[in-house]
Amino acid sequence: MGNYTQMLKIREPTLLDRDDGHWYQTKFDDVYPSISTILSATATDDKKNGLKNWKANEPAHEYITKQSQHIGTQSHKIIEDYLSSNLSLEEFDLLPIAHFNNLKPYLENISDVTCIEQRMYSDKLKVAGTSDLIAYYNGELSIIDYKTKRKPQIDDYMYEYYLQTTCYAQMFHEVTGQKINQIVILVSSEKNTRQEFIKTCDAYIEPMEERIENYYLNNLA
Repeated sequence: MGNYTQMLKIREPTLLDRDDGHWYQTKFDDVYPSISTILSATATDDKKNGLKNWKANEPAHEYITKQSQHIGTQSHKIIEDYLSSNLSLEEFDLLPIAHFNNLKPYLENISDVTCIEQRMYSDKLKVAGTSDLIAYYNGELSIIDYKTKRKPQIDDYMYEYYLQTTCYAQMFHEVTGQKINQIVILVSSEKNTRQEFIKTCDAYIEPMEERIENYYLNNLA
């Protein structure tokens, strides 16, 4: 694990401060969009219109969005501190703590942490991003992401996350030579439910690459 961590740190890109999404600059001065930026730009019209309609019909959409981001950020930090054996809950709000406690049974399946909040990129795909966690889950090396939601999720809602984490697996493979087959999404909702979505990357590599290709075709046209 130590060698993988060192290889990733040597190649770690810098997150740029831009208004048009998340972008990263490599040590060789290449600048790549994040996979989340690409997936957002290439989302279906139904998905884009759904977000527009929600904003139009929800007067408090800005507050809800900011609150959701704050809760997600704190929840991620709690889990990061927990996995680093450096957790002190006094500095966190009650709802993120509740999400952490809700996910804790799943977190006990994690072992042999390779890296937390790891910035990576792929020269082949011309894309970058930050993985929540790379570690063993139920004994298999995995890309692991955690999500906090207002309501329980269904598998269809996870599709974009499957593409995103599959992309992280490809970045990891490009840097280390080690293939990761398993992606794991852990979800805690405010309804006090927890969900575990486990997939293999193979089913998502082709559609992920197609979305990246479409992004560059549309933005270079």
